[in-house]
Amino acid sequence: MKRRLVLLACALLACALLLADAGRAVEAPSAAAPGGAVKLRGWFLGAQAAAGGRDHWNVFGRDLLPPAPVADPSGGFGVHFGRRCGARFMLGLQLCVIAHDLEGLTEQLYDLELLLTGTVLFNAYGALQPFVRGGFGLGVVATENTEELPDTVAVGTAAIAGAGLQVRLSSRFSLEAEAAANFSNFFEVHTDRDGMTGEKDWRVRTSQVGWRVGLGMMIWF
Repeated sequence: MKRRLVLLACALLACALLLADAGRAVEAPSAAAPGGAVKLRGWFLGAQAAAGGRDHWNVFGRDLLPPAPVADPSGGFGVHFGRRCGARFMLGLQLCVIAHDLEGLTEQLYDLELLLTGTVLFNAYGALQPFVRGGFGLGVVATENTEELPDTVAVGTAAIAGAGLQVRLSSRFSLEAEAAANFSNFFEVHTDRDGMTGEKDWRVRTSQVGWRVGLGMMIWF
């Protein structure tokens, strides 16, 4: 498990370094802009309000986990950072967190994805820019500590496939709306203790599919 997480972290770090190299290796996007077209800036930082749901939450491989019915769908937030590579392609790192209420409890369940994403823009110099996006990385489902059970975290891989629309407000600001299908495969669960079995960590082979939507703002540098 630790080896898999280290390898995944190294892969994400390598991709982040590739983003930095893109700033030197790729010709400035504005150089290819048609006469009179808006300047295309290279780096971007985005934030969005998000909502999502899953087909089920029985991913921990144990009874009573999660400890109560999960409110689904629910809302959360996302952040996205990366680099434009040429006029039409964007490479980025995306974090999305959806917080789900647990029926009858004050604690929540968290659905988290940390992804390397690739985005292909259409009509790159226009005000309305449809896009398609894919991503792969780390998936986590975690419950907060309750009186009966400790914090419990399922860890695995995650992937998304989706599409959306960017609306250019200026050379520095854009609105973005996206919708994506997401897929997660979990291979291990971690907890401080398991009062039911005495186990601290255990392996699982569980998966889930779902969806999420987001609406937010992007700043270009």
